[in-house]
Amino acid sequence: MDRKTWIKGLRLATVVGALVGAMVLPGTVGASSNDRDHDGLTNSFEINKSHTNPNRADTNRNGIPDGREDPDHDRLTNRQEQIASLNPLSRDSDHDGINDRNEDNDHDGLTTAQEFAAGENPSDSDTDNDGILDGQDDVDCDGLQNEAEFDSGTNPRVGDSDHDGVGDANEDSDHDGVSNGDDSNDGPEVEDPSCMS
Repeated sequence: MDRKTWIKGLRLATVVGALVGAMVLPGTVGASSNDRDHDGLTNSFEINKSHTNPNRADTNRNGIPDGREDPDHDRLTNRQEQIASLNPLSRDSDHDGINDRNEDNDHDGLTTAQEFAAGENPSDSDTDNDGILDGQDDVDCDGLQNEAEFDSGTNPRVGDSDHDGVGDANEDSDHDGVSNGDDSNDGPEVEDPSCMS
């Protein structure tokens, strides 16, 4: 084998090795460049949206990582704004007069803030892909849909929010003599498949 053929073979082997490596460990190829400072924000978001330093987890050195900052004071963190595809420097990203935390951009019955509180995705109307809109989901399987949990002031992630032994659906949060489950008139009852045994 002559020197020229040997060098071509070596180059080919290097390329094939890199491709095989990328297929075997796809998460590691370029992963370190997505969030160099590990503050929860992608480098691209830091450069183009939050205008923070992608090489420093706490750009302004105030002890709060950039992902947890709230520069527009809409009570959503930069990380939440990134997930929801909102502008972290404007409390009303779409300029419609509604604060970003109170928007329902995916039209599922929950505001952006409620989506995060319920563990849902504000950019996906059916986060768990079960055919039920996030507002009608019953994340904690207590008999109250997420919307009703927020109306009742209960925690959509905890079946007995006040830990008194009475489930949220059987509580009477507004003290009107009617249980939360009977108070909620959010349309037809939808049984969340994840709650079925």
